[in-house]
Amino acid sequence: MMRKLFFALFIALGIVSTGMTTVVKAEDTNKFGITIDGNFDDWKDKPMVDIQNPWRTDPIKESSLLTDGKYIYYYITMSKSGKDNYPMQVNSYELTVGGKMHDINIKNAWDLPKNASKKVMLQDSTMGEYNMIHSPAIITTYAKKGKVYSAMEAKIPYSDLHATQFTDQDISMKTPILGSQVVYAKGAGTGPVVLASVGFGIAVLSLFTVPKLRKKFAK
Repeated sequence: MMRKLFFALFIALGIVSTGMTTVVKAEDTNKFGITIDGNFDDWKDKPMVDIQNPWRTDPIKESSLLTDGKYIYYYITMSKSGKDNYPMQVNSYELTVGGKMHDINIKNAWDLPKNASKKVMLQDSTMGEYNMIHSPAIITTYAKKGKVYSAMEAKIPYSDLHATQFTDQDISMKTPILGSQVVYAKGAGTGPVVLASVGFGIAVLSLFTVPKLRKKFAK
């Protein structure tokens, strides 16, 4: 009878262990609903960070950085208010992943059409001007009342950075020429959290079921 009791305990602990180890695994689906198409409506409900140099006349830029464990999503606008005259900054986007900094520049960003979108190429200059061909990026330029400014969105797979996919590593973006602020990635960890909760629930349930099993096997 005791052997059956130990077997039941072993199964319960194994299930709990499986639920808990799943927490560290990455989510591979785009839970953010981001589409790289030059229409930035899908960024409106995402966390944003203001970026500005210390002088008052410098326009406030706005940026967001997201990751689902497989891709890194990046958005930036040169004018938060939509009323500034600010061309697209194309150099020195410092993307840090797991302690390694990638100096990313935007290629093909000349002659941007007004009130239209243009696909551009991201290039990692820390890897000998490596063209990130698997990282779609697009810039939309707005012309309003004599003011012209641009915004960009991009989707970067870890493979284009030659990086390993881990959700618990630090991911951040900084563009010093635009401001000293650092934008940290927000993750989509809903799936793993739910699994951890299931594992916790099983553990709690076992506290009540195991004593009942002990009584049953003792008869």
